[in-house]
Amino acid sequence: MPRTPGALRGHSAHFVKTALICSTLLAGATASFVRAKAEDINWRQFEGSSIVWAYDIHPYADAVAAQLPEFEKLTGIKVTPELYPDDAYWNKLTIQLSTKSPSWDVVGTGIQPAWDLAPSQLLEPLDRYLNNPKLTSASYDYKDFFPALRDALTWQVNGGQIEAGRGQVWAIPHGFENIQLFYRKDILDKHGIKVPTTPSEMSAACEKLKSADPAITPLGVRGVRFWSSIHTAAISIAKSYGVHDFVVKDGKLETGLDSPESVAFHKDYVEMIKKCAAPSFANDNWYQVVDGINSGRTAMAIDSNMFGFWNDVAGKPASGKIAFAPPLRAPNGKNFESNIWIWSLAMNAASQKKGAAWLFIQWATSKQVELNGAVAGKLVNSPRASTWSDKVWLDYAAKPEFTNFVDTFKIVQDRAALAFTPRAGFAEAMNAWAIAMQKMVNGADVKATLTDLASEIRSSM
Repeated sequence: MPRTPGALRGHSAHFVKTALICSTLLAGATASFVRAKAEDINWRQFEGSSIVWAYDIHPYADAVAAQLPEFEKLTGIKVTPELYPDDAYWNKLTIQLSTKSPSWDVVGTGIQPAWDLAPSQLLEPLDRYLNNPKLTSASYDYKDFFPALRDALTWQVNGGQIEAGRGQVWAIPHGFENIQLFYRKDILDKHGIKVPTTPSEMSAACEKLKSADPAITPLGVRGVRFWSSIHTAAISIAKSYGVHDFVVKDGKLETGLDSPESVAFHKDYVEMIKKCAAPSFANDNWYQVVDGINSGRTAMAIDSNMFGFWNDVAGKPASGKIAFAPPLRAPNGKNFESNIWIWSLAMNAASQKKGAAWLFIQWATSKQVELNGAVAGKLVNSPRASTWSDKVWLDYAAKPEFTNFVDTFKIVQDRAALAFTPRAGFAEAMNAWAIAMQKMVNGADVKATLTDLASEIRSSM
């Protein structure tokens, strides 16, 4: 069943205290926002419309849901949120759009799912809305979004495939994640362990931790047989080894997962998982990773940085105990790499209320709404550069309980970029990679498994 903002109160209970502290400040800011916007474009040109916004149950959705009364007051447009649990949402999104149902007008998506939706014309290109001065406020400032995020959501479809770097805008960044190593500094300090920077250093730290306290899981990482277990730790570290999921050879797309660089990465990564991860690795998703860090049963994790922030919030069991660092890099690599996942708002091509839907997307991703969500402790990775130079947000995020969150974000964001090759059919190939990873962790020969994986991917291309 979908959840409405009222039903989300329990989901977001740990944000209430922060939201109350910020409410007076945000009320004034929002009022100024409404007046300024009202003088720019006609925000009431679709007054009386009613639209449906669908999204995953997530604090990023909470950030928008909490401000919906302001949008409805500004525009006269009624918004009905339909928010679903993670697995149910992605399945329902595919069904809704592939059947060309008009029941959802605005949808939340990630960059990778959008690659599979756009070639079938299931998403509405947004350029004509962005470039229409009657529909888009002059103060919207699209270029304020981080360039890596804008670039990742811009492509053209050619022969059913994705060609990145130019073309149409298919979605607008709403929030995002970069991949970091975050850790319980209380546990590492207690046992005199330095923050690892490479897989081999991590393996050594894990052995020391297990010797000192066998009850602690040294490292939390995702291991489920689904592409989401690849897009956090694995692809970020792999990229620093020079691994590419796909490469272009002789003008044709070819997998790079059986390359010498890939073999070297997987040998190191699999060895690290065997020494560091929980016995439940093959069944662990982000829920288990986050719970382990929050409870102190896990000492370190490589995943989306926002999880560390939310568990550092005052009053949480791990408050002030989680610190942040860049993800691991290849032993001989000069730089770490960090993949990005982009939570985005897109328009259903079958929507019959596209004008109203665009006003909602524009408002929900505007500078003020993004900033409000950040200061309320919900949308902590705003995709707008202006948020990260705003004193109110920086003062809040730099509180002692958040340790080095801001400084590490800025360091990592300089190198954060989409690590996957844009491609329709992404999910099928990356699911196969996740399954191969489990086989290698369970003892299968690395080189032979990667050869079989590459052959499987080639046969489906």
